[in-house]
Amino acid sequence: MKKYFNRTTWPLWLAFWLPIIIMGSYFATRHMMPFGKSTILTVDLGQQYVDMFALLRNTLLHHPATFFYSFSNALGGDMLGVWTYYLMSPLNLILLFFPPAILPTGILFLTLLKYALASFTMTWVVNKLKWQTGWLATTFGIIYVLMGWMISYQLNLLWLDALILLPLIIYGLEKLLSTGKYRYYVIPFTLMLVINYYIAYMIALFLMLYWLWTISRESLNGRQIRQAFVRFVNGSLLSVALAAVVLLPTFFQLTQGKGQYNTTTIGNWIEYNPLFFFSKMFVGSFNFAQMPTGQPNIFIASIGAFGALLYFINRDFRWQNRLIASLITIFLFASMFIAPLDLLWHGLQFPVWYPYRFSFLWSFWLLWLAATSLSSHHPLQVKPFIALISTFAIIFIVVACTFSKTNFMTWPQLLVGSAFALLALVLLLMPRVKIWSWLILLLTITEVSTNAIWSLNNFSYLTKAEYQNEVNATHKALATIPNTNTQFMRIGQTYSRTKDDPFMQDYFGGSAFSSSFSKKTSDFMGLIGNPNGDNYATYYNGTMLTDNLLGFKYFLDASTHFATAQGAPAQMQNTQRPDLLSDLFHAETPDVTIYKNPNALGLGFAANSAALKTQLKNSNPLVNQTNLWDGIVGQSNQALFTALPFLNFTTQNANRPQSVNGAFLTPKNLVKPTSLTATFIPQDNNPYYLTIGPNMTPDVVTITLNGRVLHTNDAFKAPIILNVANLAKDQPQTLVFTLKKANLWLQNVGLYELNAPLLTAQTKQLQAHSWQINHFSQRKISGDIDVPRTAQLLMTTIPQIPGWHALVDGQPVATKTVANMFLAVPLKPGQHTVTLKYTPPFLILGSLISLLAVLITLVYTFLQRKR
Repeated sequence: MKKYFNRTTWPLWLAFWLPIIIMGSYFATRHMMPFGKSTILTVDLGQQYVDMFALLRNTLLHHPATFFYSFSNALGGDMLGVWTYYLMSPLNLILLFFPPAILPTGILFLTLLKYALASFTMTWVVNKLKWQTGWLATTFGIIYVLMGWMISYQLNLLWLDALILLPLIIYGLEKLLSTGKYRYYVIPFTLMLVINYYIAYMIALFLMLYWLWTISRESLNGRQIRQAFVRFVNGSLLSVALAAVVLLPTFFQLTQGKGQYNTTTIGNWIEYNPLFFFSKMFVGSFNFAQMPTGQPNIFIASIGAFGALLYFINRDFRWQNRLIASLITIFLFASMFIAPLDLLWHGLQFPVWYPYRFSFLWSFWLLWLAATSLSSHHPLQVKPFIALISTFAIIFIVVACTFSKTNFMTWPQLLVGSAFALLALVLLLMPRVKIWSWLILLLTITEVSTNAIWSLNNFSYLTKAEYQNEVNATHKALATIPNTNTQFMRIGQTYSRTKDDPFMQDYFGGSAFSSSFSKKTSDFMGLIGNPNGDNYATYYNGTMLTDNLLGFKYFLDASTHFATAQGAPAQMQNTQRPDLLSDLFHAETPDVTIYKNPNALGLGFAANSAALKTQLKNSNPLVNQTNLWDGIVGQSNQALFTALPFLNFTTQNANRPQSVNGAFLTPKNLVKPTSLTATFIPQDNNPYYLTIGPNMTPDVVTITLNGRVLHTNDAFKAPIILNVANLAKDQPQTLVFTLKKANLWLQNVGLYELNAPLLTAQTKQLQAHSWQINHFSQRKISGDIDVPRTAQLLMTTIPQIPGWHALVDGQPVATKTVANMFLAVPLKPGQHTVTLKYTPPFLILGSLISLLAVLITLVYTFLQRKR
């Protein structure tokens, strides 16, 4: 035990526990679970990551095949890209002990653990390299883990492993270049590549710069430089090869989604006034407005900043080394305001929210230089002191003159930050008394804690009720539906807490949101009238036709429930679906009514080969639905959707247009309400649908039907569909469009009636030749189908992506694609057994490369030891 608990290890233990005490105390004072009625969930952590963590639990505890593919990923999609971006950290295993209702508690513990480990590894490395020892090593660990980047982006748990591994990777590179031992470098770098390829890419770019700095520390001849280069390249390539099992299939999936959105044009090359950069060096220089767009978060406490400056004026270091360090520093600085360099660090895609994600490397770099130069034995001399105080004075003047033009700085922050800087200078000047390192540590703890509190107080967090009420209510509703894990069925909702509810609740839905989301699925959902975006798709605005086609057998509806509690489903309505009343009532809980759709098609059915010719266009989602359906059934002589005119329409405070669709409304009097009112009377009990264009978002217009607000998504790229009436024969319906901006374009506004009896009859015909599935898993589906002469195509609602392979009666058959979306298999008339299997593209090749790399490593290690 003395080996682990002695005078030399106490600084390491303190480095581990201090961040837990500091941040744990803050979380407790904010009453976050388990300390109160709030949670640690905010922004993407509450809207996306928590659902991913639930997915991790469901996969590891219940169905491991979901690691590769899941029908919870919208209509179905590859999952390896999701795992390698969000979930590969081994530390996530702690969340297995926290079911969904208390998952925020597990996330809080996981956050504290990552804080502690990052501080520990930084402290261990600077101590191991003999650059700092004792409590000064602890000081650098605390500055590192509580730097501005970490505080600002702590909610992005998937990135935090980089702070744990980066010091180990740098230590390994130092060992590799000095001793030729690969394992210290290859192991942590391989882990980084596996855990999060995105941040690993940034670290890889930084390693190239760091290698240049390393070889300039001493006078090396050409042979030594070549040797260092070969070792660096070999170690890096070996790491990539070992991680190929996940990197290759992930890279391919990126080409199917996120990779198709690469930036090809650059606007302003200078992204902001570089002088604003220096304001970020002071405490509390972060708020919510800085999260979507802002300056890089580079706060590293006064001791860290002054230590880095001392490196550049310390003549004990070779001038060549300081020159290279200066060039690297300038390059990193320029990368944080020059657009092309910023784009390079982010993999050729400007980030959506969380700008300058690579800025943690700037902070690490300065701290690394500070660790090499800060002396624990000699007080600051006059010339270095003058250099430091002069630099601080210049920065103070620059910040004082520019902070009013930023949205995150105030005079109190500037004055408090200056006080910390002056105290740091005093400590650097004073003789090195016995308690000097303790005073440095105490000042550092106070400064970084002040920054953390000041910054995090600008955030709001989900309450326990907002999170748990919807999670628990939906869980109860799903419990009324039988066999959700043993047979295929999709489940829809008229409400949601997030777009990733299917991940959270472990069911097959139609919505998903992830950085590796399939562009094909997103585009399709937009073309049939549902809100979609670059990284997500939803199934909020379906029709009876799409419900049947896509196999939505059950629907969870909260529109008829009244609830005032935070997080209750009735408070989270996305849409209204009166056409659900045509379905069968299944069950009801206090918060949710569950409907069963008897006309839902299965995962596959016999379809007319004309479906292969279907092309969807951006014009009208109901035309697209009709064209797709007509191709499947092989009939086009009867219209499913009929366009209807509005009986009459009037305007208030605006000129009356000739028609509703395409009208431009401009207020006559800017202070008076402006609206257009349109009415219609259903002539039968069929469903009626309204289409609206992508400019008609809730911040632009409020749409009411008979006095009740119609829910729409906050943003959508193509026209969407709103269900406005069903079973309402002869009942007048009044639509009111009320302006919320200076003008309104009633884009793509149209009223349509669905021929429900015809749809039902045609659905029954398709159900008569369904694919009778006798084996279903996420990656392998097998069943029998009776193919008539009029429909020689097995049409599935599985998104067609590379990796799916078909066997018909045991023989491989090439698959087809319907509407650039769905997988289909051509069949001859008669009885057939069809099996579909999914294997992520390049998974086998990546596995072989990784296996070969392991074998080469083992042989190399054996030969080295034998020598």
